Amino acid sequence: MRRIVGLSAVMLVALAATAQAQLSTGHRVARTTAPDYYVTIHVTLSDSKITLSRYSAPRGADAKFYVRNIGKQVHSFQLGKAKSGLGFQNGFHVDVKPGQQKLLILFLDYRTKVPFFSPQKADLHNPQMRGFFKIGPCAPVEIGNVDGC
Repeated sequence: MRRIVGLSAVMLVALAATAQAQLSTGHRVARTTAPDYYVTIHVTLSDSKITLSRYSAPRGADAKFYVRNIGKQVHSFQLGKAKSGLGFQNGFHVDVKPGQQKLLILFLDYRTKVPFFSPQKADLHNPQMRGFFKIGPCAPVEIGNVDGC
């Protein structure tokens, strides 16, 4: 019985210390490992170019890529290396039919410039069908009272 009472006292002290730390810093403590910050990027594929709504995002965020084809032909979009199965993946590849939209989510875990392009033969030599997406330093953003970094 003494052990239970002693353990309860230790837990109460720990909870009080956590609450005091939250009050003194003004920040909530994250209670989950789920990402706190989502960046939305709209990718528009046409018959002549690829357009992104933004060309950079902070490291540590989840990026929601809404890929939409407004052209008259099937188009492909590749960001980084789309390696599947066992191994490292830092990108994706998707085929989109005319009028179709797809959502792809990618965790931006390190700083770099990631190439994007259309891997179709007809689009490889068109400079408007390729470019770079920059994953930058972790930018402090406010989500409620929690920093995004």
